[in-house]
Amino acid sequence: MAVAIFCCSKIFYTIDQTKLAKFHVCNQHLLCPFCAGIRASKAIQKYTERVDEVLKKNRKLKPVLITLTVKNGTDLSERSAHLIKSLRTLIKRRQDYNKKGRGFNEFCKINGAMYSYENTYNEQTEEWHPHVHMFALLDDWIDQEQMSETWHEITGDSFIVDIRKVKKEKDLGYAKAAAEVCKYALKFGDLTVENTWEAFKVLKGKRLSGAFGSLYGVKIPENLADDMPDEKDLPYLEMLYKFVFGKQSYYDLQMTRHVEPQANDRQREREERPSDPTGENEKVVIGDGARTVAGGGLAPLHRPQQGRKKQHWQVPPVTRVRVKKTYQKMGWLFVCYTHVKS
Repeated sequence: MAVAIFCCSKIFYTIDQTKLAKFHVCNQHLLCPFCAGIRASKAIQKYTERVDEVLKKNRKLKPVLITLTVKNGTDLSERSAHLIKSLRTLIKRRQDYNKKGRGFNEFCKINGAMYSYENTYNEQTEEWHPHVHMFALLDDWIDQEQMSETWHEITGDSFIVDIRKVKKEKDLGYAKAAAEVCKYALKFGDLTVENTWEAFKVLKGKRLSGAFGSLYGVKIPENLADDMPDEKDLPYLEMLYKFVFGKQSYYDLQMTRHVEPQANDRQREREERPSDPTGENEKVVIGDGARTVAGGGLAPLHRPQQGRKKQHWQVPPVTRVRVKKTYQKMGWLFVCYTHVKS
C-alpha cells in the first residue's frame, strides 16, 4: 500500500483549465479515498457522455434515480451477497421479458441504467446497510408500489424502493445525478479503520458497479490521468503535490515550475547550451531547492513561500499568476479555480 502519493497537475492558465497529468497510486479504491475519487470522476465523465447521447436520440426517455435496499445485518458478507443476488434476479427478469415477452414487472420499463453498490455502517446498532444506487432511463414511469412488491418477492426481507425524478442542471447536466451512482463503495469518513479493513476483505475482487440496456458498454479508461491540450502551443504551470493522509485537503503542494511552449524551449535551448545528440543526459532531479532538467532549459522549480495564508509562485516577469484553491464540495468533487494577472 502506498504511504505517500505524488501527483503532478498542469494548469493551462491561458485557457483556464487544470489537468491531472500523472500520479502514483495504490489502486485500492476500497481503502484509499484518493483512488476512489479519481476512479469515480472518470466514471461520471464517461457515463454522462453516454446519457447525453442516448437522450439525444430518444428525448421521450425519463431519467430517474432508483435506490434498492435489503434488511440491515451484522454480517456484511452475507448481506452484500444477498443484495447482489437479488439485483441479478431483477435484471434477469427484465432480460427474459425483452427476449421472450413474458414475465412483465415494473423494472421492465427501464430502457437502460447504470448502478453501483454502497455499504454503510450504523455505529449505534452495529449493523451494515447494503444498498444499490441506480441512474435509469425509463420508457414509462414506474409504479413505485408495484415495484416494491416485486422487490420484496425477490429479497424476502425488504420493501424499500426509492424512485426520484432527475432534472438536467444548466451547467452540470446529469453529472450530479451520475455522481450519486458513481461515488465510493464505502464512506471513508463514517468508518473506523477496523470496519474499513473488514469491508475491504469482504468486497475485494467483487464487481461493485455495472450497467445494462442502452447504458451498457461504457468503457472506463485504465489510464486515469486527464487528456492534455496541445502542449506545444500553450504555456502552463506544472505543480507537484504530495498525498498526506489525515489532512483535510489530503495533499500538499511541494513545488512548481513555469513551462513555456515547446517551440520557445527549443530556441532557448539552442541559445543557452550546446545540444546533446544522444539525449542520454536528460533527467529530472528533485532536491531541496528546485528541480533541474539537464538538457531542458525550462524555468526552475520553486517551493511555495511558507508562513503566508496565500501561496505565491515565482514565474517569469512577463506573467504573474496567483492560484487560489477554492473547494466546492459536491459529494466527492472538488473544483480548483485559477486566476491570472498579466
